Amino acid sequence: MSAFNFHRTLDFDHCRHELWSKNGRVHVLALLDDGTSTLVPLPISRLEHRAGAHTHRWYHLLTVPCPRGPHKHRESVAVTTTAGERDEGRSDTETDFHRAEHLLQIPDDTAVHQDLYGGREDTEAGFSQFDRSLCNRRVIAFGAEAQSLVMLGFLLAQNATSAARHQEDPLYTDSVTAAAELHSGRRSTSQSILN
Repeated sequence: MSAFNFHRTLDFDHCRHELWSKNGRVHVLALLDDGTSTLVPLPISRLEHRAGAHTHRWYHLLTVPCPRGPHKHRESVAVTTTAGERDEGRSDTETDFHRAEHLLQIPDDTAVHQDLYGGREDTEAGFSQFDRSLCNRRVIAFGAEAQSLVMLGFLLAQNATSAARHQEDPLYTDSVTAAAELHSGRRSTSQSILN
């Protein structure tokens, strides 16, 4: 997703700013002293949700830097608009801009993305353990509330098992480091890696 696409031009009283999409987020075209230009990612102040009667939209609240003072701008993300949803000729399909593909709710290379997706492998491993613990890999419970109770029970059991394992052997999480220290001679041989 490293390609970039022209999105639109923002017109204010005394200035104009070109918005481009790159790597799932909005960038502004910045002119450099040597006559060249570069794309600068706009800081996302907030991800905002607005619910309608039958639809909902997600928006990035952006700050556009400007020598005359910063501008606040709200940009719709994740939903491509069609003809009839906006003024004539301004919908995403009419301007050939696939918003859902080019503007992500949580763009890559952001702190929020790292926080949310950083533990994805651990989450998937936990769900895999949960699936293996079930009879025929199916939750034998009727209704969402009963299934939620089964899931909570599994999570409580996992946490209790982890806590008990840690109390038995606090070095368990550092066993690889302890083994390396033992091998390099920094740890006395009388200390056991596992109690």
